[in-house]
Amino acid sequence: MSKIGGMQRVGIDLLKQLEAHPEVEVETVILRSERENDYFGFVPFLFRAFTTARSMMKRGEIDVVLFSAMPSAVLTAVLAGTSRDTRVPLAAISHGHDVIAASSAYQWLVARVFARLDAMLPVSRATGQQCVLRGLPEDRLFVTPNGIEPDRFEDSFPGVFTTRADRRQVLADAFPELARKLSPDDLLLCSVGRQVKRKGHDWFIRNVMPQLNSNVHLVLGGRGPESEAIEQAITDTGLGPRIHSLGLVAEEKLASLYSGGDLFVMPNIPIEGDMEGFGVVMLEAGLCGMPSVASRIEGIQDVITDGLNGHCAIALDANRFADTINLYAEAPGSLDTMSETARSHTMETFAWSTVCAQIVTTLKTVVRRKTQAGG
Repeated sequence: MSKIGGMQRVGIDLLKQLEAHPEVEVETVILRSERENDYFGFVPFLFRAFTTARSMMKRGEIDVVLFSAMPSAVLTAVLAGTSRDTRVPLAAISHGHDVIAASSAYQWLVARVFARLDAMLPVSRATGQQCVLRGLPEDRLFVTPNGIEPDRFEDSFPGVFTTRADRRQVLADAFPELARKLSPDDLLLCSVGRQVKRKGHDWFIRNVMPQLNSNVHLVLGGRGPESEAIEQAITDTGLGPRIHSLGLVAEEKLASLYSGGDLFVMPNIPIEGDMEGFGVVMLEAGLCGMPSVASRIEGIQDVITDGLNGHCAIALDANRFADTINLYAEAPGSLDTMSETARSHTMETFAWSTVCAQIVTTLKTVVRRKTQAGG
């Protein structure tokens, strides 16, 4: 797809790693579309995927079928018989919302997919719990995090910086108008992503920003259904001079924004029927040396290790968010060390090469189990 979201990027990056893995040969069927929700294109995609997988399974040319997300895993309904006869296991990756989407027809289908899958690789423990609640046997659960390519921003990454002054200069080069509104002593919070209710931007502006030191600014990148509510919150709090909305941020400028800010904020709130399956944006920020302050909720808990790549606060605990951020606002120099730690932890823990090796090991286990069980 020419316009991709977090789930699609994860699939593309994983495919690259699998293709480069010395023990893996990959046959792929990919949906390519100019539209974000190409339902008409999805039907022929499913047909191609089904015919390709079934043919290869019957010819003994494939060891395991891996679906990159739940929408494509619906094919287990028509591949289960072939899987049983050929002893080729069916596995899928789940991302969170693709499991809990609140349609009764979809949930009926999810339960039947789980009954036929040999393995589910949810991207977080929270996503895995949702799978089990919907009928997935726990012995088929293999929690596997998302990853990030170390060269994710290779074409635009401005470098690794050791001081806030260097990082702020990078911001000034990419966003001169924003930089002119900041003084050297200001602490810059950053949040990037689709502006939906679960992200908690409206709540953060109304409940946390008023408690923050006057030198704390917030920059928001992205748009979505909550954009109007966010702008209203800015107006109602009178904090317009310290909150800066950038709209959609160009890909080539993301690295400069991540590198030039001080703390990435992910103040998610609980929303019935929705969840944060993981939070790849925190990996992007960490790769650029920006630690996160985030809600201890859902999949976010598997991303942030307190003191290494950021800090967690209980969701909706405005005082804890404010206290954590104000500590850095009063001693911004402490961010230099934290920045280095966030980058190294992200590289060591979430590099796609590490995650891919874990997935390959899991798939080998699943193949061995299927063979020994006789299908």
